[in-house]
Amino acid sequence: MSSNAKKRDQKILIKIAVALCYGVLSAMAINMFLSHANSYSVGLLGVSQLLQALFLQSGLHISMSLLVAVLNVPLFVFAWYEFGFSYILFSMLAVGFNVVFLKFIPTATLVNDPLTNTIIGAAILGIGIGLCFNQGFTTGGSDIVVTYCQKKLHKKVGMLNNLINGAILVVTVLCFGPSRIVYSLIGMLVTSLMMDHTFVLQEDVSVTIYTKKSAAVAEQLRNFVHGATLLHGTGVYTNEPTDIILVCTPKAQLNELRKMVHNVDPDSFISISRANVEFGNYQHYSF
Repeated sequence: MSSNAKKRDQKILIKIAVALCYGVLSAMAINMFLSHANSYSVGLLGVSQLLQALFLQSGLHISMSLLVAVLNVPLFVFAWYEFGFSYILFSMLAVGFNVVFLKFIPTATLVNDPLTNTIIGAAILGIGIGLCFNQGFTTGGSDIVVTYCQKKLHKKVGMLNNLINGAILVVTVLCFGPSRIVYSLIGMLVTSLMMDHTFVLQEDVSVTIYTKKSAAVAEQLRNFVHGATLLHGTGVYTNEPTDIILVCTPKAQLNELRKMVHNVDPDSFISISRANVEFGNYQHYSF
């Protein structure tokens, strides 16, 4: 087996392990902490918690694992159609592990204080989500909708996540009154904070691509979420045309960018440096 094949297999195993880790952490966060504080999580997990509470008010007990699975199915079908199976493979594993562990991890009460439950549960969940993002895949659910809007509609990820989480809080107030919204809001903020600290791939980098097939590379980059700038140059030693393409992107999207360029021009040279984007039309898309 070649060294490249070994590295590829190692990356796959790491992604599977991280998906498993997310499944355990997210289930622990919900069953052991957030559910005891009536605190609703971010994204589809929060929607599932809210729906479960609404069904309970009507006398119906529907498990969280079933709700998470049912709500994710149409979103994964949509993502498969829009982005292909490779995009959703590890996200499906993460959600699958989450569904399994939500079913089997007990809803044991470890802490009685609702604020403590909220902070611990939200922190654990944020770490799990951040680990998945670091490996270049999402945790399904609302992330699929956000990714679609980023790539197709060029909307900011923060705004979209705020709309989804805001809708959860509004419905919570309307159905249960303001008492639950405080802990839910604190939990969402803690989850976002832990995601930021865990998801180190969120920083931006400047990518310089040296290629003799700039037209083909540029054609591929038109499908990338960020713009690029093409400069025409000449090699000093060869005196041959060598074009330069500049791209600014978050670290999380480097793998996608590398694949696009390598598929067109395996002989291209890529240089990467840290970038601090201060102003302009650049928008930080996570995926």
